[in-house]
Amino acid sequence: MLHWIRRQFDAHPVRAVMVVFAAYTVFKINLKFFAPEGPWWRGWHDQKQYLQSARAFLRFDLSPDQHWYPLLYPLAGTPFAWAPTPFVPINLACYALAFWGFHRVCARFGVGSFAAGLLFLAATIGDLRISKFWLEPWTTTMSAAFIWLAFAEAADMMFGTRRRPWLLGALLAGIALVRPADVVVGAVIGGFALWRPVLMERRWPDLARAIGGAAAAFLPYAALYLAIYGWRLTDYTLLSGDYGFAFGDLGWKASILLVDPAPWFPGETGLLRELPWLLTGAAGLILGVMRLRGPARWLTFCMALAALIYTAMMLAYVDLVPSGMWRFFNAHYFKWLFPMAALFTWLLLTWRDLRGLVVVAALVLLASFRIVPRPAMPQEPAKALAFAAPAAPWQDIYFARSAVVDARGAQRSPADYHQLWMGDRVMAIAFKRPFAGDARWYGVTPSSIATWPKGSGKAEVVLPGRWPQRPVARYATKLEFGYPCWAPPFPCRTGPGPALPRN
Repeated sequence: MLHWIRRQFDAHPVRAVMVVFAAYTVFKINLKFFAPEGPWWRGWHDQKQYLQSARAFLRFDLSPDQHWYPLLYPLAGTPFAWAPTPFVPINLACYALAFWGFHRVCARFGVGSFAAGLLFLAATIGDLRISKFWLEPWTTTMSAAFIWLAFAEAADMMFGTRRRPWLLGALLAGIALVRPADVVVGAVIGGFALWRPVLMERRWPDLARAIGGAAAAFLPYAALYLAIYGWRLTDYTLLSGDYGFAFGDLGWKASILLVDPAPWFPGETGLLRELPWLLTGAAGLILGVMRLRGPARWLTFCMALAALIYTAMMLAYVDLVPSGMWRFFNAHYFKWLFPMAALFTWLLLTWRDLRGLVVVAALVLLASFRIVPRPAMPQEPAKALAFAAPAAPWQDIYFARSAVVDARGAQRSPADYHQLWMGDRVMAIAFKRPFAGDARWYGVTPSSIATWPKGSGKAEVVLPGRWPQRPVARYATKLEFGYPCWAPPFPCRTGPGPALPRN
């Protein structure tokens, strides 16, 4: 039996992987395929927006208020928008395309079809929560497919076996159109793929074909965009820009998202505790750059740089916080990286290179640092402020359009800082700049103090109480080093209050 299964993976790798994933999809979603109320995700914000957009396309409704997110993923679901689960067929197709690209990349490192299939399945459905990122409708499913196909096309160009710059250009444009934040990944892939043929070999037709492929993907999308929104930015784009990126405190953000968020966000866990093999995957990438030669080395460097830049951007994104990583499933931002980590963990083991142990040890030591709160001095800027909690549900506190006004101006929740219920306190945690002196919290914010773009927080929430309030405690940051909090027996303490209730 095992021999037959292996032969199927070797002979028909995409079909074999899709049989497993399709069976898993049917098992998890079950009869909700046909139930009028749909699966568990139908009431969620993002998924409702995708469905609304797809159904609007089905009836040729181009009203801007029907289309919140970038258009490509909802447009793909339009033929199935009449069904309770219109995006399941799209997710199945994207999963197949993502694996096809991954399989082709694996072949460049000497990894066979059977191992590639097992690695991809392990990285995508081996963990229940990770598997839901591929079952549920998310735009990252389509962008992951385009990213892995783009890696495969770039590998072909680097190895000189096949040049299809027109397809690479179309894929890179597709990456940016599905998720604009992923444009940095496409830029890295395109740069590595076209560096040699264009800049070294002066193959200008390759560049022209790549631009032509990108234009062929972009121009129809642009026409549809203009038909819906005209010459203006979408509300979603304005909201994302209002959140923005805060690169000035990237070390603290890496600490709370990767290593240990509990001192600041009680009850939450970092990516390394949930997926420790991400660290060995990073070690494999570093070792690959060190030991490989020729096109394989450049391909590894391309993948490592794309992963590094993208991860830094996501860590800096203000709206990516530990309380949303698993509660609101924001970890799906990273799902295209998980198969890469699985591949290079496998290569790290099969290479049996002692330098790999050194790299792993160095990364473990680096991940043994964490940034924790400490009481702030009276005149010192504060990373977090504690206030007396109003009598309101935690969701209202979390999403309220509140503001903290200090000596440097106003900061808004959730656009500039995030506020959490912690028992009898509310903790306001700064993300764009520290809180200065003379801080006051407005649970209900007058419009003369601050305004929010559409979709930011919940305008209908009114927190009870007398405003403004002064903080009852102020916290700054402190760097600690010790046994890694993400490793068993998970020894680190939690934060200053109770955790948010689980969903």
